Amino acid sequence: MYLTRTFNKLCLFGRLYPNANFACCRSPTIMQNKTFSGFNFKNYMKNIRPLQHRGDGNKAFFKSLDFSLLSYNILAQELLEKNAFLYDWSDLEVLSWEYRRKILLDEIKQFNADIICFQEVQESHLNWFFKNLSELGYSGVYKKRTRFHCDGCAIYYRNEKFTLIEKVTVEYNQPGVNVLDRDNVGIVLRLAPRQNEEAHLIISTTHILYNKKRHDVKLAQVHLLLAEIERVAYKGYKNVGKRTISTYHPIILTGDFNLEPHTAVYDFLIRGSLYYSNLQRPTLWIQNDNSGRADMGNELIPKSLCITENSQHANVLELREAHNHNRQTNDSLYLKLHHSERKTEQLSTSPPPEFRSGTGSLYHNLKFSTVYNDSSCSTYHNRWTIVDYIFYTNDSLTLKTYMKLPNANECQPILAMPNRISPSDHLPLFAIFSYPIK
Repeated sequence: MYLTRTFNKLCLFGRLYPNANFACCRSPTIMQNKTFSGFNFKNYMKNIRPLQHRGDGNKAFFKSLDFSLLSYNILAQELLEKNAFLYDWSDLEVLSWEYRRKILLDEIKQFNADIICFQEVQESHLNWFFKNLSELGYSGVYKKRTRFHCDGCAIYYRNEKFTLIEKVTVEYNQPGVNVLDRDNVGIVLRLAPRQNEEAHLIISTTHILYNKKRHDVKLAQVHLLLAEIERVAYKGYKNVGKRTISTYHPIILTGDFNLEPHTAVYDFLIRGSLYYSNLQRPTLWIQNDNSGRADMGNELIPKSLCITENSQHANVLELREAHNHNRQTNDSLYLKLHHSERKTEQLSTSPPPEFRSGTGSLYHNLKFSTVYNDSSCSTYHNRWTIVDYIFYTNDSLTLKTYMKLPNANECQPILAMPNRISPSDHLPLFAIFSYPIK
């Protein structure tokens, strides 16, 4: 085992380290920092991840709320140990939970974020998170992956800044639905700033399926999550001409999406529409004569789930319309989604409302921008790439500051993750937003 580990390290070192000087020389970030000298890894990581400022926020508003957010796949220890071959080139010491949690806690304190979104939080570590984060002034919500899995997602928020108004956990495993048979989960919170408890803010995080080929599953999971976000974020309506337009609270959606930029599901999130009917199943690649793969067809999920092609719950839309387009506090009772923790009986409409489906298209009404650009890298999946994101509604939130992610060249000297500086195999994402409060 020792020889194997040593050989792997030498191979990786020989492949990557010659690029270190190239990365240091070519990186504008490094060139601008005159104090950088020599290859000190801790200094290097700081220099390739500076804070980038985007402007002064919303000066036009009398009041605004500035808040910071951290999103981080922290690598569940049990998953690390089950997939130890992936980390064979890391020192054994840095792979232990005792070592990693010290660095993680230091990072949490340094970021000092108002909201923290975690993925891969191990259920058996919740007491440690509760003790340490409560001492730092946070409260949180956790959702474990369904069935036998050890980990899940969590959102923590600073008590002195926010109160929790509503919490929703989302299970993507829907019995009898082939494209929704995986145990990934999501969380949606509605928070109220203490300085104005009528100005609500929607925070959601998720960890989407990893399987690189099953983009049909990824699309179905995102579609389902967006329907729940839309339900919780719905604020009311406004009349534009003869049309009734839905209005929403500001939304931030974070997580490990296991999607690279400009894949079909990523484009759906950013553009708000996707025609998937003629794409290859299950990869969602553009079809060609030589692929030999079937088309996706016109139906992604069965109509029995009552989610429209606009990523909305059909029964909830009917309920709103019956109450002058106002949201009803019991609208979760009208959902057709399975949830393993549900204790209350669902209220059914009979017959189900008619809604548009089976067209081979999907849409959503949420206007998302992304904090990070296409050249950013957050992890290593056979090559340096980005799969972690912070999406936000650009019509209601202003991005003021974010911590830069390195590009692929700048990542070359990073020989192993986790390491003595980074406790996870993903890099943390950090941003500061301004929320205008009229």
